Amino acid sequence: MNRDKRKWGGESSRGAELCRGLIPRPAGLVQMAMERRDAGEGVLEMNTQQAIHRVLTVESEDTAFVHNNAWLAVVHGGYMQEPGYTNLATVHKMKHLDRVKLVVAFVKSCVRDGLGGARVELKDPTGSVSGFVAEKADEVFVGKIKAGVCLVMREIVIWRPHKTTCLNITSFNLEAVFEE
Repeated sequence: MNRDKRKWGGESSRGAELCRGLIPRPAGLVQMAMERRDAGEGVLEMNTQQAIHRVLTVESEDTAFVHNNAWLAVVHGGYMQEPGYTNLATVHKMKHLDRVKLVVAFVKSCVRDGLGGARVELKDPTGSVSGFVAEKADEVFVGKIKAGVCLVMREIVIWRPHKTTCLNITSFNLEAVFEE
């Protein structure tokens, strides 16, 4: 008997079952969808507009901040319609030490370092990035920079240590802090 046939289940049904095991995690979902497509069952067809509508209407904890009063104040303030506004998805594509004219973001988390500054996780509807708040910026907006506020930043520098995107937030480029 040929060893290759036995190893890959060429003649044994049990061997075929072992080789066709499910792949774990997200790749397993793709595998399951491909098997359903090949079998002709459960195929969901939708155009791009339907897919976008589905994404926008499904609420998750990552998009819950859009109902926050601080975020609504920034939206109604018109900052996102100003020329030079850049969303965080576009910031991810920019190069190291590029300067962005205007960024508006929600502070998802804020961790103080021992030197007077803070590390923040910034979020908008398109994505998220990390940011470092300098000590001087924290002194200007005493106690206001915390989780749950929105920051309006102008002429901010993108810093990319080790392929991650960070914003360098200083007192010169932090224009406003909107609280809940």
